[in-house]
Amino acid sequence: MSSHGSNICTDMDECQMFPLAEPGRLCMHTCVNTPGSYRCVCPHGYNLTRDNRSCQDFDECESGLHNCTKNHECVNTYGGFQCVHVVCPLIQNATYVKTSPMRCERNPCVVGDKACSQAPNSVSFHFLPIVSNMSAPRVLFRVSAARVLGDTLRFTLLGSSSQSHFSVQRSDRQTGTLLLLRPVPGPAILEAEIEMSELERRALLGRYLTKVTLFVSPYGF
Repeated sequence: MSSHGSNICTDMDECQMFPLAEPGRLCMHTCVNTPGSYRCVCPHGYNLTRDNRSCQDFDECESGLHNCTKNHECVNTYGGFQCVHVVCPLIQNATYVKTSPMRCERNPCVVGDKACSQAPNSVSFHFLPIVSNMSAPRVLFRVSAARVLGDTLRFTLLGSSSQSHFSVQRSDRQTGTLLLLRPVPGPAILEAEIEMSELERRALLGRYLTKVTLFVSPYGF
């Protein structure tokens, strides 16, 4: 009731009474006050769930509501999608063929061609969507060998630009783990490149590259 008269009703703004920063907030994203009530609104790329408060990502790739061409792969992200084009590497004396949409393998080398034999045997591509400011440290990805021909497997994080965000640790004899070291505010795109080297008595038998791209959402959900 209004303080100006007992016969006048004034709308109560629930959005102001329970802001987003408060525990038990009314809406996951945006609260819109209405006469006598309120409604929750989600950002583009999200649907309002049955509780009418929470937001759930809408998968544009699965639904077909995207504009990626036949030469691109659609990767769903939190709140959107990305069209990615995987290209095999161009390395001197080595040629690669696409064996799957996300993997390239090196053709056999000419006997005695050292430059070719030291080029990566395969390059695989992985695209991971994450939310903004996701808690860290956190395991993002695992790289493992199906079988080991040599006596040693070495896992290395390549590229100086990724050192501040990522780390690679060995989890067992055949597996290396990619770790996210600290929360990343979105929107952002981060890349990490992991090399798995197989050795026999310190002699290189093969190199296998894994390229991981993170698509960080602008939102924390």
